Amino acid sequence: MFVVCVGITLIIWCAFGLALLIISLNDFLFFRIENEVVCFLIALYAISCMCGVSGNNFYFGLGIATTVFLVAFVLNQFNLIGGGDVKLLFPILLFAESNLNEFVMGTSVAGILLSLGYLLFPRRILLTREKIIGWLKFFFGKKRKCLALKIILPSFARVRKSVVPPQKCVEGALGQRIPYGVAISIGGLCVIAESLLFG
Repeated sequence: MFVVCVGITLIIWCAFGLALLIISLNDFLFFRIENEVVCFLIALYAISCMCGVSGNNFYFGLGIATTVFLVAFVLNQFNLIGGGDVKLLFPILLFAESNLNEFVMGTSVAGILLSLGYLLFPRRILLTREKIIGWLKFFFGKKRKCLALKIILPSFARVRKSVVPPQKCVEGALGQRIPYGVAISIGGLCVIAESLLFG
């Protein structure tokens, strides 16, 4: 029984981590956080609660997640936070529950480093991004219906042109969009690490 519980726990946290990696990659390349992946996280949280992996502080986590979602939604109306980041915060905060400090710390540090990276190396980062998108178009441009690609990079099948052309790199970080979904996902990975190591 213990082995089964451990196996279920590992499967759920691995699925959560994999989803966060997919979100990070899509946000970095296309500045998009797809609804399907967010819905998957919410469904995974429900399964996690039913299996006893999560949900120990369900009402507290739900209250925090809902409050942050509503505040972030208002901020989104003033273009202070991206819509994708708003919807991503909700399921990750549900998973965070008792590990909010780790989530906030991980997201904050990752957000600062991400911002510094775009501030100091905007051309290098965005040209790298464009190269990766170019490779994807070269190898998979005629295979948009590839199931694995749709799962790993759902945004690739929907975005024909990259969001920020390389020429805009010269404008510097203040003129660039920054994929904060990457930082939020790193905060989620910190939650996983805390739960598995000290949970």
